[in-house]
Amino acid sequence: SFCASNCQGFPPFPRFHSSAMPAAISVRPDGVGVITMNSPPVNSLGTELVTSFKQEFPKLVQDPQVKAIVVTGQGAMFCGGAEITEFAVMVAMGPEKMKENNPVAALSEMMDMIDASPKTTVAALNGPALGGGAEVSLACHYRVASDKASVGFPEVNLGLLPGAQGTQRLPRVAPLPTAMQMILQGKPLKADAARKNGIVDAVAKKDVIEEAAEWALSHPPAPISKREVPKTNRFMASAGGLEAGLNTAVNAAPLMIAPRAIIKCFEAACSHKSFREGLQVEMEQFTNLVFSVESAALRHLFLSERLAQKVPGIDEKPAPLKKIGILGAGLMGGGIAMCFIQKGVPVVLKDAKQEWLDAGVKKIESMWAGQAKKGRLSKEKFKEYMGLLKPSLDYADFKDVDMVIEAVPEIMDLKKEVFLDIEKNTKPDCLICTNTSGLNIDDIAAVLKDPSRVMGTHFFSPANVMQLLENVRTAKSSVKTLATGMAMGKLINKKCVMVGNCDGFVGNRMIAPYAGEAKMLWEEGGTVEQIDKAATAFGMAMGPMALGDLVGQELFWKQRKAAGDMNKQTKTYFGPYELTDWLCELGRFGMKTPDPSIKANGRGIFIHRGRDKTVDPEVVAKLDEVRKAKGVTPRPVSDEEIVERLFYPLINEGFKILEEGFVARSSDIDLAYIYGYGFPPSKGGPMFFAENYVGFQKILERLKVYDAQAKERYTKNSAYLPIDYFVPSKLLEACAAKQGTKVFPGQTLIDVVLKDFRKSHDGAGPFSKL
Repeated sequence: SFCASNCQGFPPFPRFHSSAMPAAISVRPDGVGVITMNSPPVNSLGTELVTSFKQEFPKLVQDPQVKAIVVTGQGAMFCGGAEITEFAVMVAMGPEKMKENNPVAALSEMMDMIDASPKTTVAALNGPALGGGAEVSLACHYRVASDKASVGFPEVNLGLLPGAQGTQRLPRVAPLPTAMQMILQGKPLKADAARKNGIVDAVAKKDVIEEAAEWALSHPPAPISKREVPKTNRFMASAGGLEAGLNTAVNAAPLMIAPRAIIKCFEAACSHKSFREGLQVEMEQFTNLVFSVESAALRHLFLSERLAQKVPGIDEKPAPLKKIGILGAGLMGGGIAMCFIQKGVPVVLKDAKQEWLDAGVKKIESMWAGQAKKGRLSKEKFKEYMGLLKPSLDYADFKDVDMVIEAVPEIMDLKKEVFLDIEKNTKPDCLICTNTSGLNIDDIAAVLKDPSRVMGTHFFSPANVMQLLENVRTAKSSVKTLATGMAMGKLINKKCVMVGNCDGFVGNRMIAPYAGEAKMLWEEGGTVEQIDKAATAFGMAMGPMALGDLVGQELFWKQRKAAGDMNKQTKTYFGPYELTDWLCELGRFGMKTPDPSIKANGRGIFIHRGRDKTVDPEVVAKLDEVRKAKGVTPRPVSDEEIVERLFYPLINEGFKILEEGFVARSSDIDLAYIYGYGFPPSKGGPMFFAENYVGFQKILERLKVYDAQAKERYTKNSAYLPIDYFVPSKLLEACAAKQGTKVFPGQTLIDVVLKDFRKSHDGAGPFSKL
C-alpha cells in the first residue's frame, strides 16, 4: 500500500474507505469460485482494490471446494485500469522512494498471483477491460467476453505504457500489428475483433459468468507467461515491423515520448529474453515515463477534464433538454444543430430567408451523406438524423424548445433584435444562449425581461468537429441556467469550460498577443516560414501566419472599419496592421478568397493551391515597402526569440484572466488551449507549460525585457501603436516569488497562489471571490 503520507513534507493523502469489500469472493454450486472487482464507478485498480484482491484471491486457490476461478467486475465495467490520481502521489514520492515502495510492483504481484494459480482462472469480461483492466484479463489463463465488452490500452494517451505486464503478455497472444495498434495508438478492440485476434477465447452467447465458469471447468490452466511469443511476431519484429509502427506513431504525435519506450518493451518481448527479463525492461521504461514531464502534462489534462465540470457555485440540478432551437442556418448554426441531432435531440433550425435555410439544410445533409457513403453512418441512422431536423422560417416553432442558441452575424443591434423575437416566442423557462465570440453578452441580455436565462455558448468552427465549448457566465445568469449550460456541453461531448464575460473570453483574448507578436516579429526581420516553423516545432497544430489565412485576415479589419478607427486595439486584436490591411483592401482574406487569375483556390499571406501553400511574393515586396515607410531595418531573429515572444505574452494574458477572476482555475485555460487552439497536449496547456517546463521566474524576466523593447519601439517610432501585453501580471509575479514551493500531489502552484491572491485582490470577474 502507498499513500502521500509516505512522502516526506506532504500532507496525508485522503483515502476512501468502502464498507463493502473492493474484491468480493463467492463459490458457486458447481465449484467455481468467483472474485468480483467492486470499486465504483469503473472498478479502477486503486490501492484498496489491489490489496483486497491479493487478500481474497488466495482463499479461492486454497479452498478445496473450489475447482476453478472466474474473475469479473461489478456493474457495466470489467475494470477501467489504474487509479490516475495515485500517479501524482507516486511521482511525489520520487524515484528513490518508489524503489522501496513501488505501487506498480503491487499490481504486478497481483498479476503474478493470478497467472500462477494452479486452478484454471478465466476472466469474465462483463464490460470494457481497459489499461490495467486488460492486464488483469491477460493475467488470467483464458478470457470469455460479453458482446458489450472491449479490450484496450489507453495508457499512451497519458504518456505511459501498460506497466503491469501488458507489453509482455499481449504479443504472446495477439498478432504484432494488432498489439502495436492497441498499445502504441491506444485503439481498443470490441469483443468479436478481440476474439479474432486471439486476445479473447470466446464471446458469450448467454450470461458471461455462466460461460466463463463452463470454460474454466473444461480447460486446464494455461498461463500466458509460459507461452512463447509466436514466430511470426518475432520475425516481424526482426524484419523492421517495430520501426514501421514507431514511425506511424511518431508522425501522428511527434512530441510524445511513450511510443519509443513501448517499442523497447516489444523488442524485449520478441527477442530471446525470458518473460521475467521482459518485465524488467517494462518496469524500467514505465518508471522513466511516469517521472517524465510529458506524462505529467497528459495526466494533468485527463484530470482537468473532470475538474472543469465542477464549477464553483454551480450546485443546482440542470433543466432537461428535450428539444433545441438554433437561430441561423450558416456554417456555425448548422454545425451546432448536428451536435444535438447526433445525440438524438430534435432541433428546430430557423433562418430569415428560405434560400439561407435551404443552403444550411443542404450542407448538413451533404455532410451526413458523405459519412454514409464512406460507411461511417448507416442509411437508417442518416434517415433518423434528417427526421430530427425541422427547418423553419417561423419563430413560433420555438414555442416548445428548452434552449435556443443564436448563431447570427456579429452585429449588436441584430443580436438584440433576435433576442426580443426569441423571448416573445419561447416558454418563460427556455434558456436563450448566444454564440457570440466578441460582443458583450450582458448588453445583449439587457433587452430581455428576464436576463437570468441568458448565457454565452461559444462554439468553435466547425462546431460539429471542434471539441471546445466556452460557456460564458454573465452578470445575471442564474445558477440553473449555468448548470444547464454545462450539462448541455457534456450531453454533446464537448470539452466544456466556464468562463466570465470579458473581451474575447479566455481563448480569443489570449491568442491576440500571440497573433500581434507574429506580425511584429515579421516586420522586425523574421520570415513567414521561420515564424510558422518555430510554432509548429514547438508543437502547435499550425503556425500563426497559416492560422491568419485559415480564420480570415478580414475579421478584425471589418471590426475596425465598423468602429471608424483603423488604429483601434482591444483585448482581442493588436497591430501592426499595415500589411494585413493592404491584403484586405485587395480582397485577399486567405483561404476563403480564391484568385482565378493565378489559379489559386485561396490568397492571403500565402497563395493556396490545393493543399500546398507558398508565401505570396507580392506580400514579401509589400513588407519591404512597409518597413521602409516605418524606418525599420530588418535584423536576424532567432527561433528562441520567436517562441518566447509568441508564447510568453499569451501565458501572461492567461495569468491576467485568472487574476481578474474571469476563469475559475488554471487547468480550465489549459483545456481551452489544447482543444480549441491546437496547443500540444504533451506540454499540458499554456499554464502547465509555464509552471513545469519554463518556470515563472524566467517568463517574468523575459517579459520585462520584451516590455522595455516594446516601450522603446512605440515611444520612439510613432508608426507603432502602444501595447501592454508584456506588462507582467501581478499573479505571475506572486507565483514567481513562490517558485519551488512544494504543493500537494495533483495541485498546481498557480492555483495555490491564486487562492491567497484572490483573498487580497478584487477582480472584475465572477470567479474573483469564489
